[in-house]
Amino acid sequence: MPRHVRKGDTVMVTAGNEKGRTGVITRVIPEKDKVIVQGVNLRTKHMRPTQVNPQGGVIRREEPIHISNVSPVVDGKPTRVRFESLKDGRKVRVAARGGKELGVIRGPWEAPLMPTTTPAATPSTDADDDAGETAAPAAKKKTKKKAAKKSASKKKTASASKKKTKKKTSKKTTKKA
Repeated sequence: MPRHVRKGDTVMVTAGNEKGRTGVITRVIPEKDKVIVQGVNLRTKHMRPTQVNPQGGVIRREEPIHISNVSPVVDGKPTRVRFESLKDGRKVRVAARGGKELGVIRGPWEAPLMPTTTPAATPSTDADDDAGETAAPAAKKKTKKKAAKKSASKKKTASASKKKTKKKTSKKTTKKA
């Protein structure tokens, strides 16, 4: 699910006991679809003395709010959020109220790296260039060898487990006889 708010956004609470209050998002908890807004939804907790906090006492802290209950603020008013893909490949969050860009989700596309000249047209004479060209096929050979080793080890374990079961069954038949 796309998130309409991010850490650092100024948001307004649109539902609940704190409706109408504004603050900055200090933390987003995506697993629970909740956010923590600075100065909003404060709760008191009575802490007993521990080694970490030997004084104990009453602590006030912000508690999470569901992400659906907050909206980004544009010009002092809450707004819905649209997601737009631009021609250069960027994906951005845009405020429905006024069309202001709220932030970039994904950067622009990068042009594929294409050589300006083909290697066949300009043969290289450096030893370094030749080593770079042969490095890629060598890597493929290594992966093929690894795959062959893995399949061989699987076959060995499968045959070993069959031998074990045969031994067990042969012992049982001798006991019955």
